[in-house]
Amino acid sequence: MDKPNPSPEIKMDAYVIMLHLRSQGWTNFTEIWKLLGWERFYGEMARHRVGHINRIIMYLSEQWGEDIPRINAFVFTGVTECTSYICEHVFGKDEDVQPTAKDIAELAAKIAAYPKWDEIVEILRREAFEAV
Repeated sequence: MDKPNPSPEIKMDAYVIMLHLRSQGWTNFTEIWKLLGWERFYGEMARHRVGHINRIIMYLSEQWGEDIPRINAFVFTGVTECTSYICEHVFGKDEDVQPTAKDIAELAAKIAAYPKWDEIVEILRREAFEAV
């Protein structure tokens, strides 16, 4: 997989979101809206920023040879339903089969226990400021 290379704006926003996630431990789209100083909520733009974080996670998983848990599993459609992409690519289920509460809890535990989040934040910081 090639390293993702979105616009500088997406790189900076992804860094800010990940820094916030690391410091607070959680976020949601309303928080992202406020965090990025948008005058109104731009759902597609927010998804692109979260998507970039996950593409970096996938890239680093390949580069480092380890399974880094993907945070986009907690971006829901409707009332707590995962997208078909998440069902298939994060939870390994058919695209129309929702993960169980246990599946979600297990992934949340993996995310909480992953030891290299600070390294990922640093990579996103360098990318955002083009200091790589």
